[in-house]
This record gives sequence, structure tokens and C-alpha cells, in this order.
Amino acid sequence: MKKDKDNKFYVYRFRLYPNAEQVAYLDEQMSYNRFVYNFFLERATHLYKTHNIKFNYYEFKKILPLLKKGFPFLLNANSQSLQASLKNLDTAFQKFFTKQADYPNFKKKGVYSSIVIPQNFEIKDSFINIPKLKSAIKVKFHRKVYETVKQVSISKTMSGKYYVNMLVEKFAFTPYIPKKALNVSTGIDLGLKDFAIITTGTDFDNKESFKIPNPKYLVKSQKRLIKLSRQLDRKVHKRSKQDKTTPSKNYIKFKNKLSKLHEHIFNQRKDFLHKLSLRTVSDSQVVVLEDLNIKGMVKNGNLSKPISDVSWSRFVSMLEYKASWYGRQVFKVNRFYPSSKACSTQDCGYVYKDLKLSERFWTCPQCGVVHDRDINASINLFLEGLTVLKNTPGTAELTPAEYAPAGYQNIGISRHTLRQEAYAFRRR
Repeated sequence: MKKDKDNKFYVYRFRLYPNAEQVAYLDEQMSYNRFVYNFFLERATHLYKTHNIKFNYYEFKKILPLLKKGFPFLLNANSQSLQASLKNLDTAFQKFFTKQADYPNFKKKGVYSSIVIPQNFEIKDSFINIPKLKSAIKVKFHRKVYETVKQVSISKTMSGKYYVNMLVEKFAFTPYIPKKALNVSTGIDLGLKDFAIITTGTDFDNKESFKIPNPKYLVKSQKRLIKLSRQLDRKVHKRSKQDKTTPSKNYIKFKNKLSKLHEHIFNQRKDFLHKLSLRTVSDSQVVVLEDLNIKGMVKNGNLSKPISDVSWSRFVSMLEYKASWYGRQVFKVNRFYPSSKACSTQDCGYVYKDLKLSERFWTCPQCGVVHDRDINASINLFLEGLTVLKNTPGTAELTPAEYAPAGYQNIGISRHTLRQEAYAFRRR
């Protein structure tokens, strides 16, 4: 697929409602793709560990037709989907070798299944036709798709729901039209007690700070999760790999209940992050936050669950790609930048080096101002954004109609004394 660097790729996700025959077909196709993925992963792992030979997509692609001779059931699979499964494995290895992800894992049955269909699909009215399936699958379209669909993939969640993901290409000359937000800087300090402490405005005298409470969806559902897990464990099922016990109907029933609850928590969290990230990007010209070492912080046993629950990485990712849609800019300051320790009072800048994590408030010995460490950090990040607005040519004059692709980058430490026009933050 030829890609234009200025074009944006977007995925529309719609719910599928397959009948019993279609469910059986989709599950069968997903099992074929899972088999091919695991087969080549096992082979690639052996070559890598034994002979230090890295994964080669093109060499394995030549073996794929021979695999069908050894395993005739693969003749019933869509050949392009099998190639796409192999390509997904190649992507996983590329991320591993570039240290973007851990070593690829084997796909487990019933955890998360999907199938990619690059070509020969047809979308008509409220139905989709896919290769080797005689009947069309019903789709619930909750929005119109105006772009050409490049490829589709069908996924199955642990709760048994099916979704179709449609990849489209949005061209550079058809930008989103965001709300007007000129000369507005926003500093975000991410936390656990409060999800985010935000300071936004146009200058030091025209700013507003507020806290976004942590919704704690996982914590609120913890008792229900524990209860369902205990009930599930008491049902008849396999206790080990060697155990041949057939899972009872009650076990399957409670497993589905547990899966639906996990999915509900995931959807709650994702909805919260989407709404907050969209609001932040829409109302800001520049967004500044810290470059947190989230991977290292998760290793702390006491903080791993709360950090995973707030999903900082996903929130930052949403800010970045939505900023590119709306012509905004997202900047990350160095993780060693003393945002909490530096006094945010104008013309002060004192750095309290001995500030402990347990100290939520501290008094500046130089100017005497009492600081809430989290609000103080967001103000310092906000001021860094004002510096960016002043020093970046053309940023302050950027209007919504003048679409410009935005990205993120690291910025260093600067001293900030800026005054600009007033801005009234829109509460929603």
C-alpha cells in the first residue's frame, strides 16, 4: 500500500452481528490465522536462539504455500489473510529489534482473535461480504464512511462480540476544522490521586488551574471482579494442561460474565480518555506535559496497578494523533525538568531541591508563596507552552483553517516571563 507522508490513516470500528453459520466461519478463519502466526513464531524463535538468525518475512513467505501441503486444512483459509498474519508477525519482530516492544508472544485461543482481509471484500448498505463466505454479515454503521476503505479486519473480543475495523486514508487537503484557540497554552501534570492537573490560558495573569479527578474504574469494579473470579474458579474446568476435564456450562457462563466486566471497564476508561484528550486539543494551541518513564514506573509493585488503570500512555498517544488532526502542537519536557520543585511565581524561579514525594504542599523560601505541588507543576508546564508560542515562528498566528500537521518533540528548560492577550477557558 503506497503511503503519502502528508496523508493520515484512520480506522473506523463498527459492531458486527453474524448469525450462527457466520460465527462458525469467522472462528474457523481466526484459528487458521492463529495457527500460522504461532507456527512461524516457533520456527523464528528456534532460528534466533539457536543460530542468531533474525526473522525474515520474505523467506517465510516462500514457505507459506508449502505449509498448506503439510497441513491441508489451511486450504480452507483465505490466503491473503494468512499472508497478513505473517506480516503482523514481521511487524512484531521489527518492534522487538528496534526496542519498541517485548519479544512476540504466542496467540492464545479465546483471548483475542482477529483476521485481516486486505482485498476482495464488499461493503453494501448495512452488510459486508468477505471471501469464501456465501452470506453477507450485518454491520451496525453508527456513522458514514466517505473515504475509500483500503482494507478491513474482523476481531472478536473475549466477551464474544465481533467488530469490523475499516482502514481509510484521509488526504492532506481535507483537514479537520477544529475550534478556534489562538495563543492558548495548556500545561498538564499527570497524577494518580487526580488524573490530570491542568493549567490553561494566554499569559501568567490570564490562566486557570483545575484538577480532573481520577475515575478509578478498575478500583470501583474490584470487588465485583474478585467475586466473579472466585465463583469462576469453583466451577468445573481444567486445572492444568494435562487435565482432560471438560469445562462445565456454568464455567463458560461465568467466564463470559467476567469477560464482559473487563470489557466494560476498558470501554469506560477509553471513553473518558477520548473525551478529555479531544477537549484538551480543541481548546489549546500548544499542549505541554512531562516525558514520564511510564515503563519504569510500572515496575514499582505498589504503583503498577494504579498506573495501569489511569492509562497515561494511551492518553498521551491520543493527544498526539488528535493534535496532528487539528493542527495543534504537543510538546514533552525532559523528565528531569523540576516542574514540581521550581517556584512558578513570576520572576522567582527558586528550585526546592529537597522536595519529597510525600510533601503535597511547600512554601517557597524566596518569595513566601505556598504551592500545591501538582498545580505548581502544571503552571510551570503551562509557562513552557507560552515560551513555545513566543519562540515558534507562525505558531501564534495559526488559525483552524490553516491546517498544519502537528507532532510532538522534547523541549528543554527555559525561564518564562510572557504577557499576552486574555483568554476565557470554556468549561463544559
